[in-house]
Amino acid sequence: MNFRQLIIRNLRGNFRTYAAYFVSSAFAAMVFYIFSLLLFHPQLEENLSNSGTLSELAKVGLSVALVVIALLSLLFLWYTFVVFLKRRKRDLAIYLILGIEEKDLRKILFVENALLGTCATVTGIGLGILLTKLLLLIAQNVMYLTEGLKFMVPMEGLGLTFGIYVFIFLLISFFSTRALQGEQIISLIKENEKPRPEPKSHWALAFSGIILLVAGYGSVFYFSYQTYSMLPLMLGVLLTVAGTILSFHQFSVFLLKRLKKRPTFLRGTRMLTISEWIFRMRDNAAMYSLIAISTSVAFVGISVMLAIGSSSFSSIQGISVAYVFTWSDTNYRETEIKADQIKNTLEEEGYHPVVDEVQLIWASANMDDSEVINDRYYMTNSFSIMRESQYRQIMTQIGEEAETIMDGQILELSSNYSRRKELLEVTKNDRQSLYSIELGSDTGIKKEVTVVHSPSMLSLDYFGLAVVTDHTFEEWQAQLQSQGDNSRFGFIWLDYPQWSETPEVVNQINAEMDKSNEVVNQKYDEITQELDSRDSYSEADWEEATKDLPPYLHYSSKYQVFQENRQGNGIILMITVLLGSVFFIFSASIIYFRLFADLDKDGAYHHSLHILGVSPKERHNVLRRQLQVMYFLPTVVAMIHFAVAMTALRILVELPVWQYYGVIASLFLIFQIVFYLICQYRYFQQIDRIADPTE
Repeated sequence: MNFRQLIIRNLRGNFRTYAAYFVSSAFAAMVFYIFSLLLFHPQLEENLSNSGTLSELAKVGLSVALVVIALLSLLFLWYTFVVFLKRRKRDLAIYLILGIEEKDLRKILFVENALLGTCATVTGIGLGILLTKLLLLIAQNVMYLTEGLKFMVPMEGLGLTFGIYVFIFLLISFFSTRALQGEQIISLIKENEKPRPEPKSHWALAFSGIILLVAGYGSVFYFSYQTYSMLPLMLGVLLTVAGTILSFHQFSVFLLKRLKKRPTFLRGTRMLTISEWIFRMRDNAAMYSLIAISTSVAFVGISVMLAIGSSSFSSIQGISVAYVFTWSDTNYRETEIKADQIKNTLEEEGYHPVVDEVQLIWASANMDDSEVINDRYYMTNSFSIMRESQYRQIMTQIGEEAETIMDGQILELSSNYSRRKELLEVTKNDRQSLYSIELGSDTGIKKEVTVVHSPSMLSLDYFGLAVVTDHTFEEWQAQLQSQGDNSRFGFIWLDYPQWSETPEVVNQINAEMDKSNEVVNQKYDEITQELDSRDSYSEADWEEATKDLPPYLHYSSKYQVFQENRQGNGIILMITVLLGSVFFIFSASIIYFRLFADLDKDGAYHHSLHILGVSPKERHNVLRRQLQVMYFLPTVVAMIHFAVAMTALRILVELPVWQYYGVIASLFLIFQIVFYLICQYRYFQQIDRIADPTE
């Protein structure tokens, strides 16, 4: 028999052992190809979203995801290959006894793993190509792309996937087999024959794990209630990780040893179950800790992306109304005309938009004043001030409650939910300070006012948007005019409840305004180049050259921001879900490989039970309980961590996080239960074959 025949027989003979390894590797290669497809697809490469910045960030995210998957694959495949070597230690020892040299044995193992890896890579790429059209449709919907994605197979992605995974398999094969020595194989066989001492635990270390977990949870909740520092969150994560590891290593063994002292320990098969649990908990503590921590991280990552990728979250980003047009003396008329045109267009579509004009007054505070310095909620020293009546009209339009204001006060509005949450946690007296402000610019008009930092949220692209009573506004406006400050500026807002239901109309309106602004920018660039070609030019020359140019139209569209947020969140969501799926497959496979790596040892143990007269049913009960702990204990711990994280997130953001918790936990449990039942069936077959060879 030559090497080629021996390798083929080894692969056939160990097909069941290699099956999960092959499937997991092929799945990883498939997901890697999917990311490379998205990264190198021409349509996505040219314009992954409506935002150029978002497109670049998406490309970076996809590139990082490729690196993460490659690293996860390397660690996973390295671990599983080492498990395979341990699983096949008896076969390898027989080869050595028969006279095969170590270098030839390494060659056999190297070629086996390289051949298996190449086949898995080709299979994964093939599955990715078969599913390309479906994946592109999913990507189009998840990322809210307006144009369909054509079917294609990017050669860059194909070559990158094949090259990376073949390199990983060759790298693992080379370094793993180089460390293989005949003496180690013989010692591994003899190691199973040595009696194992019972694991030890100390009550102080055991309960320290629980205390660390409680402290970690408390630190995370503390972060949720105060968001000024990331230190409590980082500390909470570290304490939770340490508590998880210590609990698996110490508390689980301590608890099982306490159960041994109970009178019920000797009933039925409990003695066998608990005794075997103690050893398995010690042997698998590191694996349980890794899976529990990593699974909880994957759970939280996916749920957070689902939350921020939802329409409910995206809709609260950006401005509070459908459109905001800023105007000044130079472009007021053109802005008013454009707002009326948009209103007429929407009315022709059957909608009833509300339009109103808001005039603002600018005021500022001295940043060096002690009152400003001592204000713990200070955000800005300048204010764009509007009338109370117009503020109330906007708040009524968007369905929010307006806060009461009195003469002599400036109500500074919140521009985001983080600011709103911070201010809602304190009383009104705690969030107000007495300031000295100056109206306008260099007017010398000073006012002593009470600045009230309000949780009332209104986002209109103005930092420091504030409100005063109508009487105060008119009084200040008259004083500014008396000082010769007749400048006028403000904004026109347009809103209608169905703003998210008219993407075609909104995109057409925005495209026309963007095109008009692009023409204006181009003309300004031409004039600038022409004037720069002269030896010198004055400000009067510039004004003369640009006097006939139409003004630039400054606007913000809520749907445009909403769409960009959805696209960005959709990209992140897709990356997170695919990475999570890779991790879950790898985690399940690690348990599978760890289980079957001890098959010979467990088989010998159950063969002894068979000789002692323990029935197959009783042996299956013992195995079933052990497998349930192995498959579901890390999942239960991960779900507890997950629940704590979701509770903390719910405190931070008003989103239906428990809905996502239920979806993610249910899907994973279904996957885990199906995988457990399959592995249990196969494992029972293998154990019964070893325990009772006569059957």
